[in-house]
Amino acid sequence: MPPTLTQKSRKPRRNDKPYQKKPGPKPKKDALPASQHGHKTSAKPKEKKHRDNLTLADWMMVFAYIDEHPTSSQTDIVNHFHDRHEGALVFTQGTLSRKIKKRAELEERVNSTPTALDSKRPRVVTRPDVEEALVLWVRHMEQKGETVSGKMLVEKRKRFEERMEIPEAQRLQGEGWVQKFCRTYKLRSIKRHGEAGSVDLEAVKRERERVAKILSSFAPRDRWNMDETGLFAFAPPDRGLATEQMKGKKTEKFRITLAFACNADGSEREEPFFIGKSKMPRCFNKQSPESRGFYYRNNKNAWMTAVFFEEWLKKIDLKMQRQNRHVCLLVDNFSGHVVPYTPTNVRLEFFEPNMTSFVQPLDAGIIRCMKAHYRSAFCNRAIDLDEAGEREVYKINLLEAMLMAKAAWYKVKPETIANCWNHAKIQPTPNNEKYEIY
Repeated sequence: MPPTLTQKSRKPRRNDKPYQKKPGPKPKKDALPASQHGHKTSAKPKEKKHRDNLTLADWMMVFAYIDEHPTSSQTDIVNHFHDRHEGALVFTQGTLSRKIKKRAELEERVNSTPTALDSKRPRVVTRPDVEEALVLWVRHMEQKGETVSGKMLVEKRKRFEERMEIPEAQRLQGEGWVQKFCRTYKLRSIKRHGEAGSVDLEAVKRERERVAKILSSFAPRDRWNMDETGLFAFAPPDRGLATEQMKGKKTEKFRITLAFACNADGSEREEPFFIGKSKMPRCFNKQSPESRGFYYRNNKNAWMTAVFFEEWLKKIDLKMQRQNRHVCLLVDNFSGHVVPYTPTNVRLEFFEPNMTSFVQPLDAGIIRCMKAHYRSAFCNRAIDLDEAGEREVYKINLLEAMLMAKAAWYKVKPETIANCWNHAKIQPTPNNEKYEIY
């Protein structure tokens, strides 16, 4: 909730000279009290009673108890909260009496800021009107789907102060107030991921309905999705645990492309399609990747091309012809997926542009799960190399990386695949499923 104008205002600070306080004698450490005869004793000094200030939420709870027990005396109320099983709230009868007199003022503070109930003292601000305008501006930016930084908060406050003609003595200088402002209104630093914020949600809804209508003619095992992803197979973890700051190492930028395909119920998946840069990688010892059980192609950029996709599509179409099946294959509108070949047993459907972050099942967590399995195997391999006495524990070649990536793909559970298809919300409801072959 934005702050109200009923908040207390802080008086402008004066530039007085600092108070020159003379250093006093250092406090003596607590010593064992001596007996009347001057001998040592085991008596301990008496502990001082300590009371913590209650938060505004605590006082609201006390007021609610008072309303429920109007005949209880203030002393009984103090004793009740002192002996609570959930945790003692310690305050005196005099403190309770003062808080009851200020009850209206305390209740007015409840909705002043999002963190008002967690505070023990009222938050005093120099200019509540400027702060209210700043909070409304932050909410306005959130509604537009944009984030703001601390520098932007400082600059926007300066502009508000200029427009409102705030006296110079009441203007906040520097950035010291930003941290408390963010803590008060629960603003935290976030990092934006993906491209979902750039998509029209109404267009996403229409696309889901369109795809669901197409898929209604196919059984779940005949609904397929294919997508590519890049894998930095040699890159070690960039974050870790250590007792001190570690020196950085050269970033490993070697990348390969992997293409995955699976059906809606997770019962079937195609072997990963690897695309690298080398035609005959040295680590294969003059053997072709195909002879080692990999579906591998290469070009200078390690990217998917229309030639590669057409070859892969023909392979899938021939497989479905042999099984006498008709399937629907969903792919994004990447230009490399547009090929002249027209399959007979595969219906090729393209998602609308900029929709894959919402409607593509492989982007809904399947590929993410595969990469998590790969990173886990990568780190376990580093432990094995360390125990074997190797110095460079993260060193790996392409053959080992491809073996781990292939194993990671088959570790993705069918339930995970089915859940990601459901999360994309492109499948028809059971009442609309026809299972008719076009």
